[in-house]
Amino acid sequence: MNMNLLINNIANELLSLLFPIECLGCNKENTYLCNDCLCSIKLHQTVELFEHPLKYVDAIWTATDYKNQFIQSAIHNLKFRYIKELAEPLSRLLINYFQQIKIVINDPIIIPVPLNNKRLLERSLNQSELIGKPLAEYFGFKMMTGIVERRLNTLHQVGLNKKQRLTNLQNAFKIINPDSIKNKNIILIDDVVTTGSTLEEIAKSLKENGASKVYGLAVAKD
Repeated sequence: MNMNLLINNIANELLSLLFPIECLGCNKENTYLCNDCLCSIKLHQTVELFEHPLKYVDAIWTATDYKNQFIQSAIHNLKFRYIKELAEPLSRLLINYFQQIKIVINDPIIIPVPLNNKRLLERSLNQSELIGKPLAEYFGFKMMTGIVERRLNTLHQVGLNKKQRLTNLQNAFKIINPDSIKNKNIILIDDVVTTGSTLEEIAKSLKENGASKVYGLAVAKD
């Protein structure tokens, strides 16, 4: 166990003693997001047109809006308080949404958006991977990690404009074992999407290495 993971686990144990497990919405005990509060989150009913132009990603689908307070709180606590249990209900939202929009993709590969090594060490988890795993298992899709490598310790995308986001991510991603994605349909999983710059840059690298179609699927649109 690395030191960051040990510290995070100890911190979570202390937090659980100080702040008992309760629903982020209604304070029901022994769950971080109860079924009633989860079901109250309004999902997008159809495939909404992504407002930013896309060059490499064939489509970006988002299950709900980031402005929802439950969504904001759940994603924040997963990413920054390292509460892994929140990945499952967030994945359920993606599953329900994906079933609802009824899009058929031939034998897709699920690839979570990677973190750079520094951020992964800080968090000891990749929230996109935790969210993507139950979805892949539910639909029987193949999930592959380690295919897209984030080579650069880029700045956080939050607070950057569209041009800065694109510049920040240039050449940030490398495809490992390109043969594994040649002529394949890819679904990139992320927690929140804003302009789509990250997904665009990954899709560019995937298609340059032979991927057929690349889609983005995120829990929330900011």
